[in-house]
Amino acid sequence: MKRLLFGLAMVALSTSAMAQDAAGKKYQAGLVFGPGMNFQAMGTTRMASLGVGSDMTLGANVNIGLTETIAFTTGAEFDFERLRFSNGTKPVYYWYSDKQILQQGDVANATNPQLFQLIERRQRVTYLTIPTMLMFRTNFIGYFRYFGKFGLRNSILLSNKYNDTGVDLDPEIPIGTPTAVVQENMEASGEMLIFKSAVGAAGGAEWNFVGSTSLVAEIGFYYGFTPLFLDRDANKTTLFTSVVNNDEGADINFSNQARQSQLMLKLSILF
Repeated sequence: MKRLLFGLAMVALSTSAMAQDAAGKKYQAGLVFGPGMNFQAMGTTRMASLGVGSDMTLGANVNIGLTETIAFTTGAEFDFERLRFSNGTKPVYYWYSDKQILQQGDVANATNPQLFQLIERRQRVTYLTIPTMLMFRTNFIGYFRYFGKFGLRNSILLSNKYNDTGVDLDPEIPIGTPTAVVQENMEASGEMLIFKSAVGAAGGAEWNFVGSTSLVAEIGFYYGFTPLFLDRDANKTTLFTSVVNNDEGADINFSNQARQSQLMLKLSILF
């Protein structure tokens, strides 16, 4: 019985000692990665969201201990997003030249502009995200401690590409004989807002599995309160739709409108 009690005491002491390696650190830094889902809330009926988008996060985080149970989390994360849109209640069009989608004010001076009817848009967007969050965490219970986070994810747009499915409407070809195409790696200057921000909360657990090294898992939801797209003047828009009034067509220029929420799962290795 004494040997059993002695053995249990030694296990408890070693567990406490290993947990203290991580618990006593003011700074924890390491790699973070994980998948997520994007939900686009549309602000226009002229474009529609095609289901849930995806996100993959890769980067580095640092936890700065403010007290034993409160820390500040920041870092640098790259978000690789995939979004899908389609035309809304009416057909949607744009003009393009080579790989550049043209603004309305540039069409008249463009070289050989082509008209395109948009049916589906797959968008690839890359952001640099800087999280600024407060972490509230428990003391270690054995090898584990648990936490909750609340704060902002602020993102800067790095790149934006479109893969568009639709119909090429060459002015020289009769409207009844369109050519279906997929246009890859298309660009549209200044269409997206260069900055976005989301407020949210996350929760998870930290496992101090060896020395001061920890494996962290968390899940969080973030609500975007900034728009994804710029609401631009008519001559700077790229998209337009047509309506018929008294047998005459009239173009309506518009910008896509959407806000984004995200559900994210993250895994981190902190040292």
